[in-house]
Amino acid sequence: MNELLKVFLILNLCAITLAWHSCEFNDKSLNKTIENNVTIQAECMYLTSPLEWSEFNPNNFDGFYYNSTRSIPLTHLHIKRLFFSDLPPRNTSAVKHIINYWLVNGGGGSQYGMEAFGVSMLRQIILDKYHKTYPQTHPIMYLFQYRGAGLSTPSIHCYTAKTWIDCAKELIETTVPTSANESLKIINAMTNQNIAQDLQYQIQYSINESQSIASTSTYVYGLSQGTGIIQYYLSIQSINGQIQPIDGIILDGIMSIKKSDAFQNQIKSINNRFYLYLSKCQNDVSCANAFKRVTGTDEDIITVTLTLQMQFLTNLTNPTCTTNLGLNTWSLFHSIASQSIELISVRPLAAILIARLYRCSAEDQRVLSRAIPNLITVAEQSLAPSLVDPPTVHPDDGNVLSITTVWSDFVGFTLEENFKTNPSFFNDFCINSGVLNEYYLAPTGPLPVCREVQSAKYNYTIPSIFTDILYTKNPRYWGQFQVNPQIFRSTNGGALLLNGDLDYNSPMYSAQQTQLWLQSEHIRTKLIEMKGLAHVTSVQSHTKQGGFQSTTCTDQIIVQFLYQQELNLDLETINYTCSLKENLIGIDWLYSNPIVNQTLHTLFGNSVIDYWGINATEVELVETTTKSTANQSARLSCKHLSKLKDTAMSRLSTRKSLISEISSTTDEDSSLNVPNINYTAQPKKYSNSPEKKSNKFKSILSNCAASVSPKGSKPLSRVIPDDDTSNNDNLISV
Repeated sequence: MNELLKVFLILNLCAITLAWHSCEFNDKSLNKTIENNVTIQAECMYLTSPLEWSEFNPNNFDGFYYNSTRSIPLTHLHIKRLFFSDLPPRNTSAVKHIINYWLVNGGGGSQYGMEAFGVSMLRQIILDKYHKTYPQTHPIMYLFQYRGAGLSTPSIHCYTAKTWIDCAKELIETTVPTSANESLKIINAMTNQNIAQDLQYQIQYSINESQSIASTSTYVYGLSQGTGIIQYYLSIQSINGQIQPIDGIILDGIMSIKKSDAFQNQIKSINNRFYLYLSKCQNDVSCANAFKRVTGTDEDIITVTLTLQMQFLTNLTNPTCTTNLGLNTWSLFHSIASQSIELISVRPLAAILIARLYRCSAEDQRVLSRAIPNLITVAEQSLAPSLVDPPTVHPDDGNVLSITTVWSDFVGFTLEENFKTNPSFFNDFCINSGVLNEYYLAPTGPLPVCREVQSAKYNYTIPSIFTDILYTKNPRYWGQFQVNPQIFRSTNGGALLLNGDLDYNSPMYSAQQTQLWLQSEHIRTKLIEMKGLAHVTSVQSHTKQGGFQSTTCTDQIIVQFLYQQELNLDLETINYTCSLKENLIGIDWLYSNPIVNQTLHTLFGNSVIDYWGINATEVELVETTTKSTANQSARLSCKHLSKLKDTAMSRLSTRKSLISEISSTTDEDSSLNVPNINYTAQPKKYSNSPEKKSNKFKSILSNCAASVSPKGSKPLSRVIPDDDTSNNDNLISV
């Protein structure tokens, strides 16, 4: 009986390998209704590829032959595709155009994780009514699976390890239990180059199928590490002269394969990202004014943050808001802040916390006593020891491939300087990153592998078992960036690049360099820089109009690219309006979006709904700046009075005006149930003689301001200090 079962399983594997068959979605359903009663279906199959591509051409490899002969070491790649139920891939009756859209994941290449991207794109097609307007065009979403992970075989896993070094040991012991050498042969074949050629092979297979039915267009989307795979895909076929014509690529959250160092980028960029985030608050009317109201200072948010950091480093923070709540170090605070910046639903949190920690009023102490413990728990969970490759996430896995591919290819500056070839590289890498962590405003925290060992300076050697699972960089492809323009069959196609300017995993300059390299190869390229977004725009480019429930701006852009033949568009004529800063949610500083509001409410322990603690609306905060602008115009027309103004008195007048506005707002909006705060307790120096010195100018200043007041409004009387920084041109432009 056992032997018969084995034969059945082998025959079943061959059948799956040779033909498409209906398969389940991630939720175990066989069909899915996604919008306007339109249903979609899924099909799966296995495709056989060589374990090493070095001797084969992906454009003409005969997987069926080698699957039957087993004359070379093989892998079986799992493919999945999604399509409209009434527009099936094999329908030949009315179809005139087939769009093959390939989706390539990052971080280990889970096919499981890309299903949501395929469903979302089909939903966007429905929302735009392209399925009705162009019924003879059939879009098919192909979900690419990296070799070695998910449902592809053989797969590599370390289900019991909690450190990467222990994972390496488990991989060698379990991939081929009878032979460490055979295990390493399989593990070392899981390279970015082989994965890229797997992609070329599968795309060619889909092209061959589709072209026998109708005219076919092919587009390839990749996110994060997937963008690196696509760059290898372009370069390898160009270097080897194995050209595969396609119509376009879409890179989202862009890694560079040209002499890149992923962690070097991240160590630098997480610090740069923090400064950029702070500058966005300073340059946003609502955030800047809210921050000033909370802190009661004219200092900008970057200066206040640097002051707060120094207070942490010198143990001078107010313990009732920090150490008494478990917030003992600046690095712990930044871990909380960094995680909040990464998530669009809590992105304003870091600025709010900086303001409240700096002020630390009685109300702040009450609110923070509920919020800080929650936030510390979340931050510490992310650093707590856990399974590297938990079996419960299969087939949505790929962590092991992240280790082997990223640490082999993307860590290290040259062919000689990397973990595999230089025994001292690990020690130098960990020490250097540790030094940077000590001195940066925004440290990365302990890096993987570095945090797992007790390395002493200059004398630690990483265990060879870890370097054994890494592969040697291939000098034929590593650091190369060659793209034959003939790959793109039309000048209307090319490369669409998307990147968030708060992305530290794949910083904006990496996207900009990739754009320049593509253009230097005469490839038509369009880079969309999305303001206020972090890593991978497809999952967070929500618009203010559509909110979180709608499809993202990235989907709205890509669908035009896919249907460019029907719409008569090229990369320059696609409508990118949704990507403008004013149309994206980006950073919802005053939590007007209900999901942002609810998420903050939960993180604050349901203790408050006025998270800034100022009881002011966005309209009031904008009006404060409007008044400032009008007063500045008045100063230009009354230049001789500005020269007589006393700077100290100006600061006092500004502070009194803010106090008055806050008090009146609190009275009007008591429904927020936030206790009044005493903003008037200031040092005596603010009520000394400068006020008397300015009395004789009060009526003149009031009249001068009244002359430029908007029609129907009351005269503006608040004096704007000469050192007002609300429109500081020296701040980073965002």
